[in-house]
Amino acid sequence: GDHADVIALGAKESGSTGFDDYGGELELFDLGITSATKPAVIGSVKTTSRFSSIGWTTGTNALSSSFSMGIIAGGMDNGAVNIYNPAKLVEGGASDTNSCLLSSIERKNGAISALQFNPHASSANLLATGSSSGEILITSLDNPDQPTVTIPSSGDAASAVSTAEITQMAWNTEVPHIVASGAGNGIATIWDLRQNKPWCELRCEVSGAAVADLAWNPSNGMHLITASSDDRNPVLKMWDLRASMSMPLATMEGHLGGILSIDWCPHDDSLLLSCGKGGRTILWDVHTLKPIADLPNDGDGVDNLASPARNSSELYTANSGLTSSQQKRNDVKWSPLRKGVVSTCSFDRKVQAHSVIGIATKSGRPPKWMKPASGVSCGFGGSIVSFGTTGKQVAISNHVEETELKEAVYGFESAIANGDYVGFCAKQAVSAASVGDAYDAELWGFMQILFGENTRHNLLNYLGFEPEDIARKASDFNDDEIDMSTLSLESKGTLPMSKKVEDAVSKALFVGNFEAAVECCIRSGNLADALVLASCGGAELWAKTQSQYFASETGKRPFLSIVSAVMHNKLDEFTASSYPSSWAETLAILCTYSTEQEFRPLCETLGDRLVSAGDTANASLCYLCALNLDKASQYWEYQLNGARSSSENYLALHSFAVKVAVFMQAGAQNDQLPMHVSNILFQYAKVVSEQGFLSSAAKYCWSSSQECKELRDRLYRSKDTQLCTIALGPIPEFPFAYVNVGVAPILSQAASQKVLVQPSSNTNHNSYTPSQAQTTNNGYTSGAGIYQTVSQSNNQQMPSTGYGTNTSIQKHDSEVNGQYGKSQQISQMPTNETQLPSGWTALQDPASGRTYYANSSTGETTWEIPVSQISATVSPQINATPSKTAMLASKYGDGFVTSASHPELAAQYGNVGTSNPYTDSARPGTAVVNKVQKPPVSGTFNLKKLAQVADSTNYKPLVDDLLVCVTSLADIAVGPSEKKQLAEVQKAAAIFSKRLAQVDVPTDVADKVGQIVAALKNNDFLTATGVHTSLVNTVWKQHKDWLKGLKFLIQMTSKSNHNARTQGQWAM
Repeated sequence: GDHADVIALGAKESGSTGFDDYGGELELFDLGITSATKPAVIGSVKTTSRFSSIGWTTGTNALSSSFSMGIIAGGMDNGAVNIYNPAKLVEGGASDTNSCLLSSIERKNGAISALQFNPHASSANLLATGSSSGEILITSLDNPDQPTVTIPSSGDAASAVSTAEITQMAWNTEVPHIVASGAGNGIATIWDLRQNKPWCELRCEVSGAAVADLAWNPSNGMHLITASSDDRNPVLKMWDLRASMSMPLATMEGHLGGILSIDWCPHDDSLLLSCGKGGRTILWDVHTLKPIADLPNDGDGVDNLASPARNSSELYTANSGLTSSQQKRNDVKWSPLRKGVVSTCSFDRKVQAHSVIGIATKSGRPPKWMKPASGVSCGFGGSIVSFGTTGKQVAISNHVEETELKEAVYGFESAIANGDYVGFCAKQAVSAASVGDAYDAELWGFMQILFGENTRHNLLNYLGFEPEDIARKASDFNDDEIDMSTLSLESKGTLPMSKKVEDAVSKALFVGNFEAAVECCIRSGNLADALVLASCGGAELWAKTQSQYFASETGKRPFLSIVSAVMHNKLDEFTASSYPSSWAETLAILCTYSTEQEFRPLCETLGDRLVSAGDTANASLCYLCALNLDKASQYWEYQLNGARSSSENYLALHSFAVKVAVFMQAGAQNDQLPMHVSNILFQYAKVVSEQGFLSSAAKYCWSSSQECKELRDRLYRSKDTQLCTIALGPIPEFPFAYVNVGVAPILSQAASQKVLVQPSSNTNHNSYTPSQAQTTNNGYTSGAGIYQTVSQSNNQQMPSTGYGTNTSIQKHDSEVNGQYGKSQQISQMPTNETQLPSGWTALQDPASGRTYYANSSTGETTWEIPVSQISATVSPQINATPSKTAMLASKYGDGFVTSASHPELAAQYGNVGTSNPYTDSARPGTAVVNKVQKPPVSGTFNLKKLAQVADSTNYKPLVDDLLVCVTSLADIAVGPSEKKQLAEVQKAAAIFSKRLAQVDVPTDVADKVGQIVAALKNNDFLTATGVHTSLVNTVWKQHKDWLKGLKFLIQMTSKSNHNARTQGQWAM
C-alpha cells in the first residue's frame, strides 16, 4: 500500500578496488512511481558480510501487526541468514546494524545462494533458503527474534542434491507446503514439507549444467518453468508435473547465452521475464511460447538506482569503461504490488525500473490486469456480448431489428433446405395470386417451369397451347357459316382454268418448261396449280414459287407468315417484327419450331421487342425463358426502386434477392454477374448479416466493391466461419494490403552527415523479431517495420450460391501474387514472390536489409522461404495451408501429456495468439471454427482382423512387422505395470493399422513408423527413440492416439532385449 514503490537492495560485492572486504550494505529505495519523484534512498545499513540473496514479505496477520513494513531476510556470503525490520531502517535512516537486525541464523555451510518467502498469506512466516553446499532450510518466523529452523529429509531421494549448490528456491503458488529447489547439477527437486521429503525430481539438464532459476505458474500449481545456464543450449523448459518427469511440456528458445534469472508475472500468467549472458532481457508470451519484445538495456528513459558513491570507485556507470559482460543483467523481478512494473539488476551494480504495459500488449491481447471487471459490446451480426462482475460466464445474445425480414429469410432458407425449388415456386405463385399480384404469379409460374425437364412443352401448356387439346379441336372442326354438305369435292377446289391458260400450260409441259407453266398459272391466279407444277421443276423453281405465293397470300392469310418463317428459317425476323400484344403466341411458336440453340436468343429478341414497345414486365418473362439474368432483373430492380421510393423496404429487397437466387439455380447465365445485381445483393447481404443470418448473407456477397470485400472477410472470420466458408467458396482475399512504411536503419556518423533531411524518431529499436541473426543495436534485435492498411480493388468474385446442386456460381480465381495482394514496398523485393504459398509476401527488413516473409492472414514472420503444406480441410471447397505457427502449436500442443486426462493443456500452451484469425488451431480470445469430428478408431487388438486390415493397405509389410513386434512382448508382460503397458501397445498397433487402412496416416509419418519398426528389429533403440521423439514434436496433436503406445513398444522391446542378453551372460 503505502510502501508499494519501495525496493530493497543488498550489495553482492563491497565496491572496493583491492583485496580488502568491507562487507555489504542493505538499502531501501523509494522509486517514486506514483509521486513522479526521483528515486531516493530512505534507509540503509552496513553489513559485515555481502548479500547472496534477499527477500521481503509482509508476513502473516500477526507479523504485519507488529512490523508495519514486514520483514526482510538476507542470505549472506558467510552462511548466515539475517532478519531485518525495514520500518526501523526507514525511521533511523543510515544506522548501525543492531538497530534494525532482528535475528541472525548462523549455519556456516556456505553462502546462502537462494532464498524466498512463502507467498501464501497463511504461511507467509515460512522462509526457504538454500546454500552453496546444498543445504536447504525451512525457517519459521512466527517470532522473528527466535526463528525455528527445520531441515528437510536428506535421505536417498535427496542425496543427489545434498552436495550440489542450490541455485534457487521457489514456493508453489497453489499448495503452501510444496517448494521447489534448483541445483547446480541440473536437477530440480519438488519438496513436500508435510512428508518432509522430496516428492519428485526433474532432471532438467542432461549436460550437467546448473538450473539457473525456476518459477511456478501463478495460476496453475502443476506447471513449472526451469531456466538453463548452459551456453550451448540456453532454453526455458516448461514442465507439467501431472504428465512427465523426464520430458518437458514445451521449450522456449531465444537467448544467445546461458540464462541467469526468470520471473513469472504474478498478475498475468501469460507473461514471463528472463535475462541471460547473451545480453538479452526478454518478455515472453507463455501462451504462444514466443518472445514479445526485449527490454532495453541502456539508460535512456530508465530510472537507474545505484548506491551513493563515497568515491569514484564505488559507483559504476555507463561512462566508467565497463566491458559488455559487466553491463549484462543478472536478475529480473516483477513488482508484487505495482502491476506492469519490473526491476532489473546488472553486473555494474545498476538497478533499473521498467514499465512493460506498452510492450506487453504486443502479444495481441491486453494484460489481464487491464481487463475491465464488467462490460458489454455490440458485435458483428447483431451480437451483444456482456459479462458481469460476478461469475466467469460471458453472455452472447443476438439483437434483431427487422423481425419481418428475419421471418422472411428464415422461411426462404427453410423452404429450399431440401432443394425443392419446384414446390417453392408453386407456393410463391399461389401466394402472389392470392394477393392479386398477377405479374409475380406469372413470374413464379415461369420459374417453376424452368426447373422441369421438358421445359418448352410445359411452357406451351402454361401459355394455353396444349397440343393434344388443339389436335382434338381441329379434328372436330366445323364452320357453321358454310353448309359443307351442299358443296361437291370439285367445288371445294380452286377456280377452273380457262381454255387459253390450259393450252399455254400444256404446251409448256410438252417441252418440259415447268417455269413457263408455273408463270402461266400464277398470272391466271391458279396458285395451287403453280405450287404443284413447281414441285416438279427443281429446288430453285420450288423456292421461287413459294416466295411468290407467300408474298401474294400472306396479307389474306396471316398464318402463312408463320409457315414462311418456319420454312425459310427466318424465325428471328418473324420475332423481331411480331406484334407485342401477341407475345404469348410468338413465344409458343418459338417453343414449337426453334432449335435448342435458337430458343434462348429468340426469346431474348422477343424480350427486346417488348421493351421497345414499353412492355417491360412481359419482356422480363421472355428474358426468363432466355435465362438472361442481366435483362430479366432490370424490371425487378424497377419494382424494387418503386417500393423503396418513399422509405427503405427490406421485404422488397428480400423479394429481389430471392428471385435472383432461385433464377440462378434454374440455370441462369452466371459467367458474369451483372454489376447492378451484385450491388443490390450486397445491400441485401449487409442487412441480413445485421440480423444475425451470417451464413445466409455469405451467399450474396458477389459484388467487387471494397465494402463487399470487407463484409466477406468479416463473415469468414465470424462465429459461423464453417457455414460461411461453404457459401463463400474459396478463402476470401484479405480486403486490405499491407504496406511497409519502413523504419530507417541506423546510419553511421559519416552516412548520416550526407542525409539532408533526417526525420527524428523515438521508435524503440529493441522490439523482438523472430530472427536468429541479430541486428546490432546495443545487442538487441531491431523492429521489422510498421504497417498500415490501405484499400485495394480486386477482380469481381462470384462464389457458389449454396442453394442446391442444380447450378453453382464459381468464384473466379484472382490472378494476384499472394492471397492478400502485393505489398507495396520501399525497397526492391525478390522476383520469386509468385512462387510463395498463398498468403505469404516477401518484405525487406529496413534495419538489416535482409528479406523476410510475412503471412498476412496469420501475422507470422520468418526469415526462411515458406513452403506449402497440406492440411485437413473444413469443406471440400477449402484447401487450407497450415502456417509454421500452427505447426508450432501442434508441436507444443500438449507435449508428452495424454489428451484424455489433460485436454486443457493444448488450449493453454499450444495456441498461437490472437492476431491470427485464419488458422484452424484454437486460439485464446478468438472464436474457434468447429471442425467436423471424425469417429474414433477402435483400439481392439485382434490379430486375425488386423491381418485382414494389413491386406487392404499398401503398407502390408510394415503392419505385419509391427504386429510381430507387439506379439513378441507377451512373455515379458508379467507384472501389472507391464500388462498395462502391453495393453497400450496393442491399442496403438490396432489404431495405427486401421487409420493406415483408412488413408488417415500421411506417407511421411508411415515411413517414420517403418523406420522405428526396422530399428527395433535391429535392436537399434537409440534410433527408434529419436524417430519417435521427432514424431511427438511434429504430429502429436494429430496422432497422439497411437504415439503414446508406440513409446511403450520401444521401452518394452528394449527391456526384452536386455533381459535376453542378461540371461545369456548368466548361462556363460
